[in-house]
Amino acid sequence: MHHYRNNTQLVRNLSDNSMIALLARQDSDQVHSIWQSDRICEYLLASDSRRHTWHAWLAIHGTAICDVADTYRLLTFSKSRQILTHAFGSSPAGMVPALSKLGPYARPKHVYVALHQALSACRPLADHIFQATEIRDDDLVSLASASTMLVSNRVFRVLLKCKIPAPTLVELLWVIAQLAPIHDDQHLVRAVSQGRQAAAILANLLGLMPFPDPPFDQVGDLVPITTAEQLRKAGHEFDNCLRGGEELAHALASIQSGQRYFYRWIGDHPTILAFCRCGITGWILAERSGPANARVSQVAVNQISEALAGITDVFVGKEGAGLLEWVCAR
Repeated sequence: MHHYRNNTQLVRNLSDNSMIALLARQDSDQVHSIWQSDRICEYLLASDSRRHTWHAWLAIHGTAICDVADTYRLLTFSKSRQILTHAFGSSPAGMVPALSKLGPYARPKHVYVALHQALSACRPLADHIFQATEIRDDDLVSLASASTMLVSNRVFRVLLKCKIPAPTLVELLWVIAQLAPIHDDQHLVRAVSQGRQAAAILANLLGLMPFPDPPFDQVGDLVPITTAEQLRKAGHEFDNCLRGGEELAHALASIQSGQRYFYRWIGDHPTILAFCRCGITGWILAERSGPANARVSQVAVNQISEALAGITDVFVGKEGAGLLEWVCAR
């Protein structure tokens, strides 16, 4: 009978240890030291939000526990907000309910730090976290990185309504933060609300910025496209990828960085042309396409080449066959 009781106790201890390892993960040793013997049941039976409150505290102070008895009293008898304030210096509104969305298992230290940072930052970001049914670690860290970006609450709210994945959301917030000193909220809100999808929003935001001067002015029927609206309109007229989305955003970014420039050939065979910068030597004709991306006739290519003959820093080669195009336009 005595042997049986010992076996039962051993099985129980093994079971408890396994549960602690599963729930507490990196904090297993600290949990065992704080909730010793039968007190471990207090840890196991606590709610998810309460356990995460303890793990948030351990994330900050877990490596510097001097008095286990005092730590036990603090974590057992203090309110969750008091524990969080003791850990982080403050307990932003809604952090305790947000902790309950992290599931049953302890999260790494940086996740608790990120949650506190995100909830302390601005109301729209905090509301976004409150409304989430679950919170992924990577998403939370991404959102926390946006907490220092200088974006108005109005623009923030409009962007959050688009339900864009967190990493992409942060990328767009970074772009908006760079544009905010130049453009007022009305323009930024319109760019976001009219785009709705991430690529379209990015294209709209980049479209707010002016184009640099074209490599060369109009030459005969070859006319530079000098604004984002002109480029978008040309995309619609030619029924190609410049109408919007990722390709338009890519085109705008490359134009504004000085790497590409688009022209329209308004002669007998309408064509959209893209010139790519070739280092400091000049520009090469890298792309040419007719309506609906139709192949451009050799007659039109000859006419375009003749128009460009007098411009020495522009090179027109055979489409897709030249070294310069392969190096500069890929």
